[in-house]
Amino acid sequence: MNVTLLTKQEHFADMEHFAALAALTCHANTEKDFVPAEVLRRIIKLGHESILEHINLTYSVKGLSRACLHELERHRHISLSVESTRHTLRKQLNDKVALSRISKGASGEWLKAIENVKRIADTFTDTPNDELKYFLPEFWPTNLILTSNVRELRHILNLRTAPQALKEFRNLAHELFNVVPEQFKYLLQDCVHKEVNNG
Repeated sequence: MNVTLLTKQEHFADMEHFAALAALTCHANTEKDFVPAEVLRRIIKLGHESILEHINLTYSVKGLSRACLHELERHRHISLSVESTRHTLRKQLNDKVALSRISKGASGEWLKAIENVKRIADTFTDTPNDELKYFLPEFWPTNLILTSNVRELRHILNLRTAPQALKEFRNLAHELFNVVPEQFKYLLQDCVHKEVNNG
C-alpha cells in the first residue's frame, strides 16, 4: 500500500489559519493577532472539534484491499473516489505487471483465487466486468482518492490505530498520520495509538 498526501503544505497553512479564525469568530474575537496553532491546540484540549472541519486533507491511496476499503467506507464523513472495476477489471487481468503485483507474496489458496478470476474472465468473454467482479477475492487491491476533514480523521485514527483494528487498516491509519507535515501533526497526534510490535 502506498499513501501520499496531495494537500499542499501552503494550503494546509491557510486552512489552519481559517480554522483558528473560525474559533475566534465564535467568541467575537477576530481583531487581535493570533498564532493559529496555539488557538487550535486550545480548541482540541477543550473538545470543540467542529472547528477542525474547516481543515480538509486529500490523499492518494494505492493498493488497498477491497476488504479494507469496505471498512473505510463505513466512515460516513469522508469522500472517496475509487478505481472502477467496471472500467479497469479486464485491463488488470490482461496486464501481466498488474497481475504480478496483485499476486506478489500470495501463495496456495490466494494464488488459486487469482487464477480462478483470470480463468473465468478468459472463459466467459461476454460477461461484463460488473458481473465478473463478484468473483474477486477480498484481498484484490484498488486505488482511490480520499478526502477527510481533520475532525473525522481524528475519529478514524482513534478507532483504526487501536490494536484490535484490522491490521491493514491500522497500517493505513498510521500512514494517513505519518505523511502529514510535522508542524501540523499536533492536530492528530493525541488520537494515534502506538504501533504494537508483534515480533
